[in-house]
Amino acid sequence: MAKSPLKDKDFIPNNESLSIILTNRWSRYQETILELAKRKLFPEMYWYGPSSGWAPRFCIGDVTVCGIYLAQNPLMGLVGVGDKVGVSLDMDQGLTPRARALYEMTPKKGPLRWIEAQLATRGDLEAFLSLVDGKLRALFLDGIMPKNISSSVRIKKKPISNPAKEPGKPGRKAIKPVKLKETPIQNGPPSQFNIQSILKSGKG
Repeated sequence: MAKSPLKDKDFIPNNESLSIILTNRWSRYQETILELAKRKLFPEMYWYGPSSGWAPRFCIGDVTVCGIYLAQNPLMGLVGVGDKVGVSLDMDQGLTPRARALYEMTPKKGPLRWIEAQLATRGDLEAFLSLVDGKLRALFLDGIMPKNISSSVRIKKKPISNPAKEPGKPGRKAIKPVKLKETPIQNGPPSQFNIQSILKSGKG
């Protein structure tokens, strides 16, 4: 099987190339993009790494609300839920039964619960959008709301590696060695004992 262009970091995806790559999934992708745009969420094409490749994510400032994995067939919607959003979703009565089931059956991995929702059918899409709406309601309680921004697709590459850290313990800056001041070696008697004072004391 030929490698997908989406897993080539030097490939720059746009609507024309995506329509060719996604083939029968293209209409579902467009439908999902349109629904998220109604919520003032617009795609930022992001390099997730060699295994997932290029995929759109939808953010409010620095907060990622959701994403769509394009390399899978069918397409896969992704919603990351942290502890604070999770507390809100636990009490959220607005989730559809299918969205609630996806949320409750997904275990936490590290600090987040990564909820994956297939987008093969309209019912799949509605469950994914219900999870997105639930997360938006939780973010709203924290004062995080979508803003009217340009709907043009942005491209952002994930840094290949973290900046090099200084040597030392992980997460701490290296301790600089303290330079000790050298005390000069004394040549001759102390300055307060000159020759005259020593001769007067009879100890010379």
